[in-house]
Amino acid sequence: MSGMNVMGLYSGIDMTTVEQLIQAESSRGVKFTNQKDKYQKQQTAWKDVNGRLDNLYTKLDNLKKPDTFNSKTVTVSSDKNISATAKSTATTGDYELKVLQLATSTRITGGELGIESLNDQMGIESNLIIDTGTLGENDSSSTTKFEIEIKAEDSLKDIRDKINEQSEKSKIKASIVDNRLILTHTDSGEKTLSVIGEAASDLGFGTDVASVKIGQQAEFEIDGLNIKKDSNTITDVLDGVTLNLQKVHGLDESDRISITNNTDKAADTMKELVDQYNSLNSFIDQQTSVGDPSAENNKTGTLVGDSSLARLQSSLRSMFTRNMSTSSESVKNLQDLGVEIDRYGKASFDRAKFTETLEKNPSDVEKFFHSSERVTNTVTDTEGVEITKTETKLSGFANSARSLVNEYISSSSGIIKTKNDTYDRLIKDVNQRIETFNKRIETKREQYIKQFTALDTAMMQAESQLQFMMGQMGGNDK
Repeated sequence: MSGMNVMGLYSGIDMTTVEQLIQAESSRGVKFTNQKDKYQKQQTAWKDVNGRLDNLYTKLDNLKKPDTFNSKTVTVSSDKNISATAKSTATTGDYELKVLQLATSTRITGGELGIESLNDQMGIESNLIIDTGTLGENDSSSTTKFEIEIKAEDSLKDIRDKINEQSEKSKIKASIVDNRLILTHTDSGEKTLSVIGEAASDLGFGTDVASVKIGQQAEFEIDGLNIKKDSNTITDVLDGVTLNLQKVHGLDESDRISITNNTDKAADTMKELVDQYNSLNSFIDQQTSVGDPSAENNKTGTLVGDSSLARLQSSLRSMFTRNMSTSSESVKNLQDLGVEIDRYGKASFDRAKFTETLEKNPSDVEKFFHSSERVTNTVTDTEGVEITKTETKLSGFANSARSLVNEYISSSSGIIKTKNDTYDRLIKDVNQRIETFNKRIETKREQYIKQFTALDTAMMQAESQLQFMMGQMGGNDK
């Protein structure tokens, strides 16, 4: 009888009743899950703030780069004969350029070899010597020789590959065309190239069958000045400008190259910073919103009342509106560059004003965002010895703003890292509370089952005893 599940047979209290009681008990644990959900949402919101600040940090870094303000644009009147690029160091100006001759590479073509397949063994057991130099140089030390070891089992493909394995060092590239081995100097210009050694004739480089085409220098004119170079890519004629010669001009043809300041890059970078600031500011407004306290179902921001976030928003707004102490003489604040902050904290950007200021005072605009100087200080150590230290001192809006942002996003000591660690501890603590509460609920369930089972057992026994007594009383009446 004790092994039977009798709960509910006599009292009417079954597992449904137990679960209802447990559900009532469990409702008190909702506060723990709600608290955990709140912590998780707050932690996620701070991670979002961190991401937006990290983007802002990157945008500020772009305003420290010289290329942002000194970028140059190169315009070529036609892209058929010449293309060009310019670094920030290039000098603005216009140039007339005429391509007279393109640079080519020296090439030696071996005679046709009587082989059926490029994979056939050549049966050559000797070395191939490749001799390179510069045309017109009589000093033998100026030439360079490379020796290729050839074995009898090597095919023409194997020999080609052995030559190409040394290409980076030898400056010689091998190829195969119509069963002919062709060697080409990887550097263009007037280079010498010859093949000697016992294997030379076997590979078709005998003097009676091989053909040599000597390379030539590029020749062009810039504003009437005749220039010759070994390459079609010219980097050392116009400072900071790379010219790519593509095609020879006709007799009466030439191209005009114009190098101008590119203010678009700086303006685009400034616009990106303003947009990122607005994105961050808008997100902070959402997270700290108190909503409408008079509304019945008022919804507030996830981080409402968080003093750290409010302080961040206030500090950034102050940074974007105050005068900066920099080495710039004409630019004192972002307002001088067309950036305005309205009473709601939203920033606007006047691109035309920014561009105008940049064109007038490019150096001052750059200094406003970033400048550095070497500063020497004399300090006294613990033993009273004076030590002179020299360090780099950074100034400017970008450096100051990055320093502020870093206080929050630093992976070692940032405010957001501290916040995240705190939320991790709070969530861990509430998880432990939830676990303890769930164990208590499970214990309560077992107690209910035990108690109600005992009640049914007692009622069953009482009914059995009553039936027995009634039976005895009925028997005595007889």
